[in-house]
Amino acid sequence: MDRYACGISLVECLCTLIIVSIIAMIALPPLNTMLENSNRTQATNQLLATLHFARSTAVYQRGVVTVCPGVTQCTGERVWSESLMVFHDTNRNGQLDMGEQVIRLESLLDDYSWRWASFRQGTFIQFEANGTTLAHNGTFTLCKEQQPQRQVVISLSGRARTQAPAGTARC
Repeated sequence: MDRYACGISLVECLCTLIIVSIIAMIALPPLNTMLENSNRTQATNQLLATLHFARSTAVYQRGVVTVCPGVTQCTGERVWSESLMVFHDTNRNGQLDMGEQVIRLESLLDDYSWRWASFRQGTFIQFEANGTTLAHNGTFTLCKEQQPQRQVVISLSGRARTQAPAGTARC
């Protein structure tokens, strides 16, 4: 029986490790890019789902539904970074008051924030019973490290669409 038939030599092992490390160095940058694209898509889909939920709830329940940043109260800020709150806004003031019910609370991804810019300079978005936005139309800009990543545009009719960041987009 040949004594070298079982096992591998140190040279073969080192060559294998070198080849694996070269492949890993080549594969890691595209992997990071893929993860960034995945996180950006997840953040965009999360906002779209929340807006679609708010709009459809307003239509089905025939009332005004507001989306704003906050956990127990709307923060009144134009940069939405921690969570999104969806609630029935019976008095249409854009604030969660006594007797108004929170119907959804969404935690946002840690490294991302949304900057809301609207015609009325509001810090929230409202949907009417017919699905329109009460002239709260505007643009959400997804930001990471103060760089625009993606935009979600809300029309007067309440419909949302996504686009690449416009040249004037800011975080």
